[in-house]
Amino acid sequence: MMHSGPLQIRLTNALNGCPYRLMRANEINCDDAQIARIVSICNEPEVYAWLFREPLDGKAYKTTKARDWLKWSAAGWAAGSHFVFAVIDDHQHIAAACDIKSRDPVAEIGYWASRHHRGIMTNVVKAMCDWASEAGFQGLFARTKLANSASQAVLERAGFSEVPSEEGDYRRFQLSLGR
Repeated sequence: MMHSGPLQIRLTNALNGCPYRLMRANEINCDDAQIARIVSICNEPEVYAWLFREPLDGKAYKTTKARDWLKWSAAGWAAGSHFVFAVIDDHQHIAAACDIKSRDPVAEIGYWASRHHRGIMTNVVKAMCDWASEAGFQGLFARTKLANSASQAVLERAGFSEVPSEEGDYRRFQLSLGR
């Protein structure tokens, strides 16, 4: 189901036309500056509020968490159990990330992006969906918190449709990748 070898998908920011690349997260340069960027993005108010405040009990996203994320990313590609992508800007800096959380035929996706790179995430999700289709996935789904309208808009622009959810605090979106 998984592609082997390097992955470099060229993307364009929909708002400003700037170039980006979607890469396997285990292929990015993981120096201290890149790790500091991950920490900074994950502590940006919106990213932190939607993704990390609850699991981190209100504590800051720290360097150890970023290093663990990179290890988890590499382990997923090595085992073929989950697939984490990084979005790199034209300065070779991480700008966003997305993942496919399992190798189930219909798998959950997740993503985050720096506020400094608004306009890239819809194209990132579309590229990830193309990759997933080629890799043999039958569909993808995402869950967003009820009030996260920005994330919901990304999913809708990427072709996902809302489906009924039994999780009271979340909206669920799904996309068929029918082959």
